[in-house]
Amino acid sequence: MSPIERLAVRQLEAYNASDLDAFCDCYHEEVEIWNDRTPAGSGIEGFRDRYRDMFERWSFGGEVSNRLVAGDHAVDLEHWWRIDPDTGERSEGDLLVRYTLREDRIGVVQFIRV
Repeated sequence: MSPIERLAVRQLEAYNASDLDAFCDCYHEEVEIWNDRTPAGSGIEGFRDRYRDMFERWSFGGEVSNRLVAGDHAVDLEHWWRIDPDTGERSEGDLLVRYTLREDRIGVVQFIRV
């Protein structure tokens, strides 16, 4: 298994376990976050803040049905779900998630709606 594939697996396991520290440990200090083709932030503290409330209060999970790995890149087809703690409403969907390796961590993560 390549380094980027190991990180993709590790971060999904941490995500599904609601372990914010283990999740963030997979990402580079200067991680770049993209929503489709639009920059959505950078840096691990902003990344951590993005997920903090969800990890503390929501029920959620994800499952990868396909993964493509090429060099320092991995692209996952992921089915996600989450339950709003205030309303009990369940949301779910599919997306592509692209990861790019930087210095033994995920340096770029891009979420692409499908």
